[in-house]
Parts: sequence; structure tokens; C-alpha cells
Amino acid sequence: MSNKDSVVHEGQVSSPTRPSGGKLLAVLALLVGLVAGAVAARYWFQSEASQQYNSMQQQLQSELDTRNSELEGARAKADALEGKLMVEESTRKGLEAGMQTLQSELGRVRDQLAFFDQLLPPGPKGSVSIRALEVERLGPTLQYKVLLMRNAPDDALFTGSMQFMANGTQADGKEAKIILKAVMAPGMREPDTAAAEEAVDVSKFSLSFDEFQRVNGLLDLPQGFVPNSVTLNVFEDKKIRVSRTVKLPATN
Repeated sequence: MSNKDSVVHEGQVSSPTRPSGGKLLAVLALLVGLVAGAVAARYWFQSEASQQYNSMQQQLQSELDTRNSELEGARAKADALEGKLMVEESTRKGLEAGMQTLQSELGRVRDQLAFFDQLLPPGPKGSVSIRALEVERLGPTLQYKVLLMRNAPDDALFTGSMQFMANGTQADGKEAKIILKAVMAPGMREPDTAAAEEAVDVSKFSLSFDEFQRVNGLLDLPQGFVPNSVTLNVFEDKKIRVSRTVKLPATN
């Protein structure tokens, strides 16, 4: 073998192998594709996440608005209930105050009845008694207050009437005894005939009670008549069952 061939062979062995231009372009294109794909994927994920976030935000805002509306409705109901409770509380207090007043009045009446009951001993069963009689001058009339009691043996009602008679002096100075009539209400007039007067009978005052009855009113006085005393008669079946007379103070 010659030295020249040895040199050429050695030169071929020692020179490096270089890649071709097509491979470099392929590698470069692959890298560019990977980068572009990564950028596109990142953009897609960001866009998708943004849409999901907006959708979730809208949903949460809608739920928040609904809850706020429900809360306002609940507050309105609570205010209405509170106002109703205040009205009911005021009504309840008014009823309680009324009940206390009635109880006090009932206690006072019971005390009065107990006091009147001690003034006179109870009569026979079924009998009627005049436990209190007050008569006083009031202008051209007499004002009266009567308390009648009955020792009732059962639940049967006493049915009768009462009549007021007055002893006094007439305008001519003569003594007289007259039957007093109730003061006529405005607009009413005296009966025209005796029959009508008997039918109306304004001098009789009807009674109907079981154990007690309180009566008060005004009696008409004839012009010029000055009463000295008044007698109360209680009738049952046209018979006088009990009477009581009170003296009147002299007028100046």
C-alpha cells in the first residue's frame, strides 16, 4: 500500500459526519409547532376558564339576588307580625284594664249590697223589702234612687210595680197628697183620655227581678207644689207589699 492511499484513508476517517438540511428544518418545524400548540392550548384553557368563571359569577349573583329578595320579604313579614303583636298587646291590655275596672265595680256593688243587707234583717221567704230610698229636690223635679231586695226561695221572678206619693203644700197653701209621675221624655205628651192614661199609667213603674233591683229616675212636680215627704209603695197583684216614707228638707 502506498503512502498516498494511507493518507487519503486516514483523512476520510478523521472528518466528522454533518446532518443534512432537511432534518434541521423538520426539527425546527416541530419545535415551532410545539410552541404554537402550547400557546393555543393556554389560550383555550384561559378562555374556557373565563367563561366558566363568568357563568359561575352570574349564577352566584342570581342566587344572591334571590336570597336578598327572600330576606326583604321575611323582614316585611316580621315587621307586619311585630305591628300585629303590638296591636294585640294594646288590645289585651285594654281588655285587662276593662276587666279590672269591672271587677272593682263588682266588688263595690257587692260591698254596697252587704252594707244594705245589714241595715235591715231579711224578711220572710219571697217577701220584698225596700233596702234603700233616697229622694232629693232637683229643680222642678224629684230625683229618686231605690234599692229593692227579695229573699227568693227559688228562681221565680218578682213581678210588680212601684208608685210614689207625695205629701206637701199646694200653691194656694193647702195641704195635699198627690201621686207623682215620671218625667216625660222630650217629644212625648200626656194622654188625652182617661182610658189612654190608664193604659200608659205613667204613675206606675214596672218591676221584675229575682234577688235585687236598683232603680233611679226623675219625678215630675206640679207647678207650685212643695213636697214635704215622699212615700214609695211596692205593688204585687194590685196589693201593696211594702211601703217606705222619707222626709224632704224644707226649701228656703
